[in-house]
Amino acid sequence: MSELPDEPLPSRRRAPRTGRRARFVMPADHHDERVGEVIEAFLDGPPVRSRRTSSRTRALPRRDKLRAVRKPPPMDTRNDWEAGLRQEDARLARYGRPACVLVIRLCVPIPGTEDRYAARIGPVVRDLVRETDRVTRAAPDRFHVLLPETEEPEADVVGERLRDACAGLTWRGVGTDLEIKVASVGPGSGDTLHDALREAQEAVA
Repeated sequence: MSELPDEPLPSRRRAPRTGRRARFVMPADHHDERVGEVIEAFLDGPPVRSRRTSSRTRALPRRDKLRAVRKPPPMDTRNDWEAGLRQEDARLARYGRPACVLVIRLCVPIPGTEDRYAARIGPVVRDLVRETDRVTRAAPDRFHVLLPETEEPEADVVGERLRDACAGLTWRGVGTDLEIKVASVGPGSGDTLHDALREAQEAVA
């Protein structure tokens, strides 16, 4: 048996390095619609989900939307409000900071309907004043508001805003008037918030 001559095997040529990765190329005769759809979906990115809003929400102005989400803080009980009044009186005596009280009286057209009107007016009062202010229903036809760090002109503005906001509130189509009295205490006056509250109560009696 004759031996084959030792001839060197042909060496494989290596493609020249260009620094780029070889790109995958689909054959010219290959066509798959599903692959195209997948590629397009990848390039477009994930679908954006739109939140559906009810017609009622779209119709609300921005301020009403915020109020619909943010509930006003609850009103004080009578005891909590009086404790806050004593605390603010102590701050007034110690630091000489101004403060005011508002007494709001409901002038209802029909006696005995105070609860009906108070149920509508109370939340409006609590919502329009600051969170640091204190509100309580002191009597069937009265609300008391404590305004710390407030001068009398500022308290007058608060009273007018409350009057305007409650002007359109009705029960069974009948509205009610508000009688609002502001009493203030400033540094060096020698008076207390209890004196101011008594003065305001007597003014709306």
